[in-house]
Amino acid sequence: MKNLCRALRMALRYRWSITISIAASILVALMWGANLGAVYPFVEVVLNNRTLSDWAEDRIDDADRRMEAMESRAAAIALEIPQADDARRQALQRELRSVDSEREIYRLRAESCRTWLPTIQRWTPNDPFQTLTLIVAALLIATFLKSVFLMINMVLIARVGQRTILDLQNEVFRNVLRMELSEVGVKGTGDLINRIRGETNAIGGAVIHLYGKTLREPLKMAACLVGAAWINWRLTVFSLLICPAAIVLLVMLARAIKRANRRAMEESAKLVNRLYQALTYLRVVKAFTMESHEQQRFQSVAQDVYGRAMKISFYTSLARINNELLGVSIIGLAVLAGGYLVINQETHLLGIRLSAAPMSFGEVIVFFAFLCGVADPLRKMGDFFGTLQTGMVAADRVFPLIDQQPAVTGPQPGVQLPEGPPSIEFSDIWFGYEPERPVLRGVNFRVAAGSSLAVIGPNGCGKSTLINLLLRFFDPVQGQVLVGGHDVRELALDQWRGRLGFVTQLTMLFNETVENNVKYGSPAASVAEVQAAARRAQAHEFIAELQDGYQTDIGEHGGKLSGGQRQRLALARAILRNPSVLILDEATSQIDPHSEAAIHQAMKQFIKGRTTIMITHRLSTLELADQIMVMDGGQVVDIGTHEDLLHRCPAYRQLRDSEMKGMAA
Repeated sequence: MKNLCRALRMALRYRWSITISIAASILVALMWGANLGAVYPFVEVVLNNRTLSDWAEDRIDDADRRMEAMESRAAAIALEIPQADDARRQALQRELRSVDSEREIYRLRAESCRTWLPTIQRWTPNDPFQTLTLIVAALLIATFLKSVFLMINMVLIARVGQRTILDLQNEVFRNVLRMELSEVGVKGTGDLINRIRGETNAIGGAVIHLYGKTLREPLKMAACLVGAAWINWRLTVFSLLICPAAIVLLVMLARAIKRANRRAMEESAKLVNRLYQALTYLRVVKAFTMESHEQQRFQSVAQDVYGRAMKISFYTSLARINNELLGVSIIGLAVLAGGYLVINQETHLLGIRLSAAPMSFGEVIVFFAFLCGVADPLRKMGDFFGTLQTGMVAADRVFPLIDQQPAVTGPQPGVQLPEGPPSIEFSDIWFGYEPERPVLRGVNFRVAAGSSLAVIGPNGCGKSTLINLLLRFFDPVQGQVLVGGHDVRELALDQWRGRLGFVTQLTMLFNETVENNVKYGSPAASVAEVQAAARRAQAHEFIAELQDGYQTDIGEHGGKLSGGQRQRLALARAILRNPSVLILDEATSQIDPHSEAAIHQAMKQFIKGRTTIMITHRLSTLELADQIMVMDGGQVVDIGTHEDLLHRCPAYRQLRDSEMKGMAA
């Protein structure tokens, strides 16, 4: 409940909408009670072929007669008391107090009617049918006003709920973007999507429910209970005796619904994960004819989700049944007790005083109408606990994402690097994605400012991990990554990454136009600058042949382009950024030899005056580097020029020979 309360406090940002909606709820409740109260003049006046003036005058006469009878009875009791024994005297004294109380009720009734009689005579019709017309007109006006206020309430609460959903989604997405890559991998993309989209909607639904129906319907109940209590508060209290047992059952159901909702959301996240993976790797699924396997896995998880949903529906239906029975029980008790009092013109039931004075037929009918008015909001509140528990579970899954602080953070404002390319140094770096399995073991090397370094080695030797540490996707367990002589942890993250150009083997493109993909990271670039970067990356020629040129949508993950075309767009993006540090991770692995040669020719000029690190397996790429570093087993084997390594490094010669054999094959 704590996290859901945080969402409710977030909604208070829109306090004016909430305030106006609450005022509208109060007016809806008043109109609801007024509509039910219209039963009284209809039963007491219209059905007896009287006007309101006739009814008021008759009510005064009846009260006067009853007062006279009560006075006579009181006088008789007063004469009898002195002669009675102790037991009889006590009974007579109790009866006298009851008679005095009833006489006071009739006195107040007569006085009230005399006060209102001139107004009634002046403003109400003198014809029974015209009186009926007035009552119907008042009922229509009250219903119209109630509907208007209800609409205002629902629209404003919907605005509050939807704005809260939007705020939550923005907060969660902002924090997810700050999370470490390892955290995203552990939680799963589908789970995160489910929390950002599905579970924030569940929280918003609870906010709408709590500030809307949960506030509005109890107010309507309160208006009806006040009306019923105004007629007979003792009978109202008696009718509510069944409530405590129903509340206990609701609390038990609420706990069960919360447990079921928690499991349902976990299963739903698994379902989204399964769906996301299957669609993302659809080519692999089709290539290996695994459609039926994926269908079975999806069906298994979907079946679990279905089971959880049915359990929630069962508990929710029990809550609704409980509310329905509660409403009917309240009315049933009132009918039995009220019917007995009216039929027998009594004030007591089983020795319990339930009425100060005998109730009239009209009063009982209106009393029942008010209790029926309580039952309808109770019925509408049937899904309250289900929605509330769903919102609570969703809030418990969403707010930890908002609260989670990234392990990799940068100081603000941080050390300011001078303009120009910085030097890069790895000093005694130890790192492992799992603490017990180090990937880098005491790595030491330095790249001079404005120079280039190619990194080669077998798969799994830690080449890409170097890049992850340089970009500060992770921090080393031991050692320092120095940039311009400063520990990279002393730099502001956004400023440091803003000076980088990064191209990976796994090309990352968005489902947007060619131009927007090239401009990603350089949104202020002009069309001419975009085209110049594309020409340097040998991409302009194929872009010009696309249906809409630079305005062509390239599909999800750039699926409308070949692998080489995607890599050239990613390279153009890095070139357009004009970085002082350029990182190429197998950046031309999918490009044909002819295009690669042209790209290398352009890159020779581009990397001048930039600190460049290239991870590659291709011998042709090594020609761009001032130095070559050989890695194996998470350690630096050797660093030097191509000629130096050929003479002194067996591992380098072995890698070169393997590459040449692969080219020959």
